Formats: sequence, C-alpha cells, structure tokens
Amino acid sequence: MKAQQILYTWDYHHGQATRVVVGGLPPLRGATMAEKQADFIARCDHVRTSLMQEPRGHKNMLGAVVTEPVTPDGDVGLLFLSPHGFFEMCGDSTFSAVAALVDAGVIPQADPDGELTLKLDTVAGRVDAHVRLKAGEPVAITFDNVPSYDLGAQTIEVEGVGPVEARFGYGGLTYAFVPARELGLPALGGLRRDDLLEIGTRVLRAARAQAQLPDYVGPDRIGANRPVDLATLWEPLPGERGARVANFYAPLTCGRTPSGTGLSARVAVEAAAGRLGAGETFVHESLLGLRFTARVARTGVPRADGGPSGVVPAVTARSFLMGTAQWVLHAEDPFRHGFIF
Repeated sequence: MKAQQILYTWDYHHGQATRVVVGGLPPLRGATMAEKQADFIARCDHVRTSLMQEPRGHKNMLGAVVTEPVTPDGDVGLLFLSPHGFFEMCGDSTFSAVAALVDAGVIPQADPDGELTLKLDTVAGRVDAHVRLKAGEPVAITFDNVPSYDLGAQTIEVEGVGPVEARFGYGGLTYAFVPARELGLPALGGLRRDDLLEIGTRVLRAARAQAQLPDYVGPDRIGANRPVDLATLWEPLPGERGARVANFYAPLTCGRTPSGTGLSARVAVEAAAGRLGAGETFVHESLLGLRFTARVARTGVPRADGGPSGVVPAVTARSFLMGTAQWVLHAEDPFRHGFIF
C-alpha cells in the first residue's frame, strides 16, 4: 500500500458531525493559537481538505484538531475545521472535542459521577468547558464562551427580497440575524429544502458584502471591518424565551444544530436590548428539533475598542461518539486531498 499519510479520528455528532483528529499530525508550531493555525495551513491544510471534503467528508462536516495549549494554565488548544476553511471558535466542535478528550481518558477523572473542567485555548480566546459525568461518560457539556457582544442593526439589500434589517452579534463568530418574517417567509420548517438554502445563501452573501462592523477581537485588528461568518434566519418559539433557527455558513449550506457560537451571539443581542439578564436563559432550536440552552454567566464585559459591554454566555449540549477511524491518503489516489462538488 502506497500510503502518503495515515490519519486517526474519533467521529462525534450532536445533530452535526464533527471529526476530531487524534493522530497522524506533526506538532504544530506557534506561541498563539492563531500562529498554530497559520502553521497548520502552511504544512497540513491537505489534512483539512482530505478529512472534511468528499469523498471522506461532506459539505456539512466539521472538524477539530487538538494541540498543545498556549497559555500557562491551559489544558489543550483547539483548532476548528470545515470543508471551506477554519473557524476561530466553534461551539459544535467544542462539544465533540471535549467529549473525545474525556472518552479517550486524556483528562483524568477524580469522580466518574462528578464534574470536571477543561481550559481550552482557541483562536478566539479562552473557553472553559464543564463536563458532567455519569459512570465516567460525559452526559452534559457546558462551555463558558469567549466574551460575546451585540454589534447593532444594519439594513442590507437581499437579492429578490429588497432591504431587510439584520441584527449583528459576536459569539466567537459573527452572525447576521434576520427574522423570517422580514423575508416574507412562512414557518421555517414549512419551506422546501432548496428554497430555504437559496434564501439563506442570499442573506449570507448580502451580509458579507454590505455589513460594516467593528473588529475588536485583538488589538492589532481594532478599526478593521469584521467579516460576517454566518447568517441566521429565525422565528420565535411560541411561549418560550428562544428562537427556531437556520444557520448558513457557506453557500447552500445550512447547519444541522442550533449553533453554540450563534446562540452566544444571540444572547449578547438579547442582553443588550434589555430582554435578558444575568442568570437568565435563552433557547435556540434547529430545524431538526435539536435544542441548545445558554445562560448569561456574566454581564458588563468590556470591549477592547471601548464599545458597548458584552456578556459571557454558558452554552449546554451533549455530543455522542459515532465511531473511530483510520484514514489512508493513498499516494496514487487523485482525490486523496478531497474535493468539493
């Protein structure tokens, strides 16, 4: 067998599949997670395309790479992959990577029916994950996300619809929230799949092309225009403090889950509007009926550029192991590094 490289993964899901890379990579260089990501791109980006894209993956596949931490008290670092590139933070993959670390025994358990905490270094910043165990198995994972902020409302021009108001928020990634009613849509769940993908893609393109948002994630980026990572179409959940959502992060690509970073951004928006206070919760439900719950763990979090303060959301979900795999990149396989079709 002419193997160019052999990779090892643990695959999890919580509605959306995440492939956690556990072996086959060289140590990544860098004093920060951004530097480690840059090193991965320079030397290992074929691993991302091989594992995320077809024929081994698909357009909705997510991935995580575990690295050495970059902070003195950090437990591990995490990089987040997709078929199209990288995420600075990804709630979905955080749930899966933490579950993998616990299931694999990487993190010692003092009490198999207790709780443990992992300090995670990400490109977006520090994320603390709290794991509730039952017979040694992770049955609930809550992560305290990076500080999350409301970025205000702007009008965007959506092709085939016209001007609509989008509300922008940051929760590790930047989201454009657009109510379904602004687009003249019936219930999200009642739309034909292709129609939903088409309108979601139009909103994403409009938000990315037109939004003017402050970037404050790092001192070197203050004053720049922050890109929009995802667009979220939403409708209220009857009788609840929450929303049913459809999240779009690439053309014709809708997430299967409510999104941990999206829920964090929404919590920041709701808190800024005075509709959510310390200790209160907000729910996001995906079109599959999967629910994530977020609690306002902290308020009054300052912003690096002096803008309006934000919150730290605590998001809870569970991820399930689907299987483990050994992947061969055959030296003569013309598609060994993947493709998007």
